[in-house]
Amino acid sequence: SAQVDDFVRHQEFVVGRYGRQASKPWYENALYSVEIGGDDINFGLPLGGGYVINVTIPAVIQGLADGIQKLYAHGARHVVLYNMPCADCSPNYLQSFQQYPAGTFHYEKDGCIVEIAQIISYFNTNIQRLTEELTQKYQGLTVYYFDWFAANTYVLENMKEFGFTNSLQSCCGGGGKFNCDGEGLCGCAPLNQTNAVYTVCKDPSKYFTFDGIHTEHFYEIMSEYIMAGEYITPKVKLEMGCKIVTVPESPL
Repeated sequence: SAQVDDFVRHQEFVVGRYGRQASKPWYENALYSVEIGGDDINFGLPLGGGYVINVTIPAVIQGLADGIQKLYAHGARHVVLYNMPCADCSPNYLQSFQQYPAGTFHYEKDGCIVEIAQIISYFNTNIQRLTEELTQKYQGLTVYYFDWFAANTYVLENMKEFGFTNSLQSCCGGGGKFNCDGEGLCGCAPLNQTNAVYTVCKDPSKYFTFDGIHTEHFYEIMSEYIMAGEYITPKVKLEMGCKIVTVPESPL
């Protein structure tokens, strides 16, 4: 809501400077990129999976619905909405779950945490449903659904093809099995740990994450998928400058 409010304030500045008629096409033809919810789930997990499913996720979905409704009221007609990627494989989660007794969580074939994947799947199902509901509710609005999780899964299972050699350790971290020991991400140790030491890998582009959560090379690949219209429903292709080109469905 804060980001949407900031956008509206900026829009008012632009309209005041260039006029409503001149600026109206800029907002109606723009592509609005909307993605949030990962950190809400991260911070809700210590309260339990039930809390995340029953409290956190419904609040995030409603917040997204309200935010897109406000954007629509201010001219938005094309929105790309992202689901959540494979955070169940992130070194930060893998390291933090080491504190729990064996048997309280489980790993799947890629080394990711099954219980986290189930929560992400539930969140993504609700995101996909929201895209359909918003498109039906607001005349002239198209919400494009980017299946980040599916794209992430493909890259993970074919990581050598993309130049990755390490998917379960962070490039920069405080040691441990997943190089994520410590209470803060790489470079973000708590203030009372001024002597915290982090090690950094030689080639960050070969690691799925830099600090246990965030990454550069992987985000670059995801951006290329989005620009090419891959893993997006309905089909769409973005030209330079993010001009939207609708791609007709292939005949059966």
